Amino acid sequence: MTSNHIMSLKAVGMRFGSFQALSDLSFDIDAGEVLGVAGPNGAGKSTLLNVCTGGLCPTSGSVLLDGQDITALPRHSRCSRGIAMTFQIPTVISSLTVAENLLVGRSFGGSHRHDFDAIVEIAGLGDVLGADAGTVDLLTRKAIMLGAALATGPRIVFMDEPLGGLNADEIKRFVRMIDRCRQAFGVTVVMVEHKTRALAEIADRILIINFGKFVCLDRPSVVLNDDHVVEIYLGKKHDA
Repeated sequence: MTSNHIMSLKAVGMRFGSFQALSDLSFDIDAGEVLGVAGPNGAGKSTLLNVCTGGLCPTSGSVLLDGQDITALPRHSRCSRGIAMTFQIPTVISSLTVAENLLVGRSFGGSHRHDFDAIVEIAGLGDVLGADAGTVDLLTRKAIMLGAALATGPRIVFMDEPLGGLNADEIKRFVRMIDRCRQAFGVTVVMVEHKTRALAEIADRILIINFGKFVCLDRPSVVLNDDHVVEIYLGKKHDA
């Protein structure tokens, strides 16, 4: 393992009873990159994110952070080591203001904290800090969730379909937000996403999995122009 790898998966498997959700997955995540994860429904993408973030403990293999085995660590322990996650359905505390939601995120994580004002600016939340989080639109709810994740001071953020439910303009705005996060804080981003055109614009590499198995990992220009990947794993209409 080289010093450029922030996280590595070694022969990771995840079984639920007789169902094998992940099988012998091995790959590295480079520090500072945006890694896209794509594949058909049921491929194991969300399971993979939960294995990486501590929501699930794999039934075989290991997960390494900076070369140290964190396979058995739960989500809160990984959070304190700089691992955060955002979810497909925006999770905010509706009874609190936008600012209070960010401060809740700030109460978790490790000793490192990203600058609060910078998080507010990156997430575009300056005009709504006093608003009740339950009253804002979908894009703002997603921005709150990302801001709260950044407030934990992560080194790596895993995102489960962050662009779901957004229109074309909102997708562009949120993609720019993700890029600003990386530029400002140097965070590594791993995002599961079906919007492959947007994924290709922001990702340095894209990982394709299917039936819980590794298919390929390469630059977007290579992955999304591979006829086998397009036809079988992404479908003909892969430009959404």
